[in-house]
Amino acid sequence: MKITIGSDHAGYHYKEEIKQFLKKNGHEFHDFGTDSDDSVDYPLFVRPVARAVAKGEYDRGIVLGGSGNGEAMVANRIVGIRCALCWSPETARFARKHNDANMLSLGARMISLKEALEIVKVWLETPFDGGRHLRRIKQIDQKQTLAGRPSRPKKDEKLVDKKKQSAPEEESKKARNDKYDLLITFRYIKYMEGKDSIEFQVAPGLKRPSIIHILSPERWNAELPEWAQNRRDEILDRVKSKCAHMDCEWKEY
Repeated sequence: MKITIGSDHAGYHYKEEIKQFLKKNGHEFHDFGTDSDDSVDYPLFVRPVARAVAKGEYDRGIVLGGSGNGEAMVANRIVGIRCALCWSPETARFARKHNDANMLSLGARMISLKEALEIVKVWLETPFDGGRHLRRIKQIDQKQTLAGRPSRPKKDEKLVDKKKQSAPEEESKKARNDKYDLLITFRYIKYMEGKDSIEFQVAPGLKRPSIIHILSPERWNAELPEWAQNRRDEILDRVKSKCAHMDCEWKEY
């Protein structure tokens, strides 16, 4: 697994020990600093770690500070990051099983080095459960208004009465459906038709096939947007054909 790591001065010594642990266990890693225990500002070292993970350049990221709180806050400002502040192996286990945490934050002044290494080990080895938790992760990423509600269409956006759609419009829609694209990343697969898209969560495997989570036939129409409804077999056939080169397992939930 490719790991990126960063810390402030308070987390520096633990960071160096974790790097040795990663090397010993066969993981690749990149260190964004800091390089000593001289006082520094943690956002300067945490933000590059989060951005690298969000871009897919690294599989996961680890950040450290005095308490780990500020580091988690900085990381979670980056879209696509789920950074969990963990203080025990059990919290690390659930951060992976239920939240698919792609970043880990540790407070070097809150736990012993032995505990920190145990947490890292559990966090690296625990897979994501998927299922109902996948739905909740999607809700985390849903855009919100300042009032905490899903964003509404803009005032100048017109609602379309599908019953009044003309034949040319229907033909245009059919032509669009014939044009699609796929974005395959380490953590998800995005199926796109023009501006419309749906995502399939990927639980990457180390020495086993990666698991691609897909909605069951019963849940497909209930949870996906209207343009994708009643097209499950068609869309999945397209996705699977593009993923034929991958060692993967398709898991319904």
